[in-house]
Amino acid sequence: MQKCQNYINGHWMDSSSGEVIEVNDPATGKIIGQVSCAKEEEVNMAVDAALKAHNSRVLVDMPPMERAKLMRTIANELRNVANEGGDVLCRENGKPLPNAIFEFMDAANYFDYYSGLTDKLEGSTIPVNNTVIDYTLLEPYGVSAHIVPWNFPMSMLARSLACAFAAGNATVIKTAELTPLATASHFAKAISNANVPAGLINIICGYGNEAGSILTAHKDVSQITFTGSVLTGKKILHAAAERAIPAVVELGGKSAAVVFPDADLDKVVNAAKGGIFGQAGQICSAMSRVVVHKSIKDELVERLANMAKGLKVGAGYEEGAELTPLISEQQLQKVENYARSGQQAGATLAVGGNRIDREGYFFEATVFDNVKPDMTIAQEEIFGPVLSVLTYEDEAEAIHIANDTAFGLAAGVFTKDINQATNAVNQLQAGQVYVNSWFTGSIATPFGGYKQSGYSREKGQEAIKGYLQVKNVGIQL
Repeated sequence: MQKCQNYINGHWMDSSSGEVIEVNDPATGKIIGQVSCAKEEEVNMAVDAALKAHNSRVLVDMPPMERAKLMRTIANELRNVANEGGDVLCRENGKPLPNAIFEFMDAANYFDYYSGLTDKLEGSTIPVNNTVIDYTLLEPYGVSAHIVPWNFPMSMLARSLACAFAAGNATVIKTAELTPLATASHFAKAISNANVPAGLINIICGYGNEAGSILTAHKDVSQITFTGSVLTGKKILHAAAERAIPAVVELGGKSAAVVFPDADLDKVVNAAKGGIFGQAGQICSAMSRVVVHKSIKDELVERLANMAKGLKVGAGYEEGAELTPLISEQQLQKVENYARSGQQAGATLAVGGNRIDREGYFFEATVFDNVKPDMTIAQEEIFGPVLSVLTYEDEAEAIHIANDTAFGLAAGVFTKDINQATNAVNQLQAGQVYVNSWFTGSIATPFGGYKQSGYSREKGQEAIKGYLQVKNVGIQL
């Protein structure tokens, strides 16, 4: 039983209420840890600590190369705790152990990447007339609030935190209540071991509708970053709008892969293996729809079904596990309901469709054939290992089907014809488009959505714009 606390102003502390949040192992359903539940008092303490740290200008006035050096120290400390922290993350999240360890390494890489931008945040001079010197400064917002999702808690925390830190902001992080242990323990340990000045990075663990709501509505928070559902994202945007502060939001997805007749089907099947069945499909940019030409549909469905049947089911800490559990019983029931609705709507189950008869929250790798564009399983984000296969007759229809949802986070194109690929890419309404693969991006590639998948961009040099404001200075000579 692991017990974790909030990390506020450089110290670990319990909630004054004494309340804790219990954390389950999704592979067994058993309690493996608990974390102190932050209430209003802890939220206020964390924001106050961040505000004081920002106002002290300890980070703002730190020479850019020194800030970069501190960020690289954080990166090294994250690597030092990667194995232990990865084990905790694997058990609280359910993902394969190598993936959980990699998340810590990925987090370290974010700090290394953005450390390289600290001395490149340059303003500009603007010609006005010969009696005025006019220039711009790039400045941090102040206190930046980060609401972290449960599916990639280390990677997604680091991608926003490293960016905000490089820009000079102080931060308050609210962990996901389903996966708070690795963040509150090993991530906070890395921050402490790196000797980050107290108050610059604060980590609180609480419920979204309580601690999260208080944090995003706090009068001293100047910028918000959120990754999660559309419903929660809209609430956070309302809170930001109430105080006219900026927000970076990455929301849901219903991403489609358009498969042309000349596509390499082995590449499509391999992309689906990781794109929809990896981490049990609990990925915002999951390859949840395949839009395939009718001439090759039957062959592709057969290959997808055979691949899905062959996946090794197991806990993330079991060697070779490929289909790991969903995060919770609630999520398992949600996926079950979607699978049931697909059958009731007339889609054909090629494989799967049921929870797996074992302890924990496992659901079969599922492929639906004969899916129509207006079916619920083709329109709504399931967040589980469920793939919908739709057919088309010509390219215009394929693009229409791919774009015909409220989302626009990612998309894919499979073809051997580069002209056909680029033509499709130009028409797909998505923030990131993959060709002949899935998840081709890196820390350096901007990521974000169109439509209700959100706006602004995370990752890459583009992302740092979300954490800086521009000040114009005019000097009359």
